[in-house]
Amino acid sequence: MGNSLNTQTYENLKRDIMTLALMPGEPVSAAKIAERYNVSRTPAREAIVKLESEALIDIYPQSGSVISRIDVNRAEQEWFVRRTLEMGVVDGLFEHVSEEDIENMRDLNEDMKKVAKRMTDPGMIYEYLRCDNEFHTITYLAAGQELAAELVAKSMTHYNRIRMLIDMENANKDRTLAMHDQLIKCIEQKDKEGYRTVLYKHISYFKNDIEVLRENKRDLFKD
Repeated sequence: MGNSLNTQTYENLKRDIMTLALMPGEPVSAAKIAERYNVSRTPAREAIVKLESEALIDIYPQSGSVISRIDVNRAEQEWFVRRTLEMGVVDGLFEHVSEEDIENMRDLNEDMKKVAKRMTDPGMIYEYLRCDNEFHTITYLAAGQELAAELVAKSMTHYNRIRMLIDMENANKDRTLAMHDQLIKCIEQKDKEGYRTVLYKHISYFKNDIEVLRENKRDLFKD
């Protein structure tokens, strides 16, 4: 029960940070978190420590803890890791992908299209990101690269915060969903080079969008 409560508190706090229910720069404490999620201070403290390790909370000895501002430098390094690994699994994906994998990718993209219509709800924003990540995770697992999938899942915190902000714009959501459709089509047609081209373009939109985002939402980012 204790471990389950710890996990639940961690996941709730992480979701609220990612969806801006708790804003960058906002003070947090074990007492505040315990009250927010109706738990004791033990799971609240453990959630804070775990999220510090993911760079989502900054702990200042003698001063307290705050929700971290988005670190563009870290996000760009996370993006580099994701781009390198995902481009690296393409050969394995095309060698081993199954019809079930393709069907699961298609289902997840359809789920994203439904969720995209309800993005004013913070819970739906987080669900959209979950489906998006799961869509891409299938490509790693189909290629037999479980460790790469695990690394990406655990280390993309600031990159994912920016992705969520980018995809909250309708035009960006439409672009993401269209690119997913193209990726699926390339796999179905066994067009490996076409897939590489679409994937690189899809992942690289991040670099084009990030400066506009920083300009419009300066208070969310580290200087």
